[in-house]
Amino acid sequence: MHDLSPALHNPFFAADPITTGHLKVACEIIHTKKADEVWIVPCGVRPDKPSLRTPYMHRMLMCHLAVNTTFGSSFPIRVCDIEGAELEALATYHLMQRLRAEYPSKDFVFVIGADLLEQLKSWTAPGVPDAGERLWNECNFLLMERPGYEVPTDLPSNFELLTGGANASIVTEDTSSSEIRRRIQPAGQREHFAVAERSLLQEGNWSMVDGLLTPAVLAHVIRYQLYVTHPPPAAAAPVN
Repeated sequence: MHDLSPALHNPFFAADPITTGHLKVACEIIHTKKADEVWIVPCGVRPDKPSLRTPYMHRMLMCHLAVNTTFGSSFPIRVCDIEGAELEALATYHLMQRLRAEYPSKDFVFVIGADLLEQLKSWTAPGVPDAGERLWNECNFLLMERPGYEVPTDLPSNFELLTGGANASIVTEDTSSSEIRRRIQPAGQREHFAVAERSLLQEGNWSMVDGLLTPAVLAHVIRYQLYVTHPPPAAAAPVN
């Protein structure tokens, strides 16, 4: 007999960093009884995504900090480190196969946004020429609405839309990890830095993300200066 299904937060989830918006989606999946558990699975190293520079260990620790300081110990949300020992992130198809092999009593559901639906069939996996088609046909998906993307009405039965039910709506918060990183260093990469801008980049604009990250995650980001760009030191004056 199978256990009821755990939901896997977006299989491409970088958690760079995990935000309060991600946590709201996770707990709403439980509140709406679309799954019995939510597993947050930070992806491994991704050579195809140069912007993902934060080491896996930091991203996983931030997920643990977020979950452990937001939810009670019995609330069924957990962090899964299945990709931690991999040299590169697992393709979604291989992740599915690995999870099914390691947890045969569970029926997994992948959580994806409607913006990923069009490209799902084209997802690849080394050694599996039709990986996307297999995912489409073999996996169960919990679909989240995204602004500007229509959800087809003729999706197969293995796709379910995340809805709040008759008397409730889904509580969401559109706080992306990329927005957090941008806010921390709002001046961005520039060829020349004024003194004030150089100081801002070194210290981090932390007040702009307070409340969008849990306090424990924000403390971790500050302690390890994860998203602060340190400009190169000024050239030393020539010695006469």
